[in-house]
Amino acid sequence: MGWTVLCVSKISPAQATRHMILERAGYKVVSIDDPREALRFFAETMVDAVVFGDSIHVDQRIELAATFRSLHRSVPIIALSKTSGSQFPSGMVDEQLESLGDPQLLLEALKRALARTGDGSLNRSPGPENTENPPV
Repeated sequence: MGWTVLCVSKISPAQATRHMILERAGYKVVSIDDPREALRFFAETMVDAVVFGDSIHVDQRIELAATFRSLHRSVPIIALSKTSGSQFPSGMVDEQLESLGDPQLLLEALKRALARTGDGSLNRSPGPENTENPPV
């Protein structure tokens, strides 16, 4: 797969579990618990997606999302929250999920977000072309 995911969340058992699940799914994961350090890392390093944990206060996550968008608009952002429903202004994050939900939902959200480009259109998956069933 080769995708790099930046996880911004305070150190916790949930964060460690999320890190492990993403790595087992084939992602390279960078977990940072300090929002300022995460911003510095994001500005200096190419990442393919960002996951905000629910342990970062919502106001700080909104501020980070806005800053991340201004730096690299095409990098998808997935926000986890303790409650259902939207906590972010429209268009600020690509996906919002309940953090206590099924971990498979995060993997599916990442897959969807990484399949899109910054303008919302579909991005072709890296790798060899499917030659078994060429288009007719």
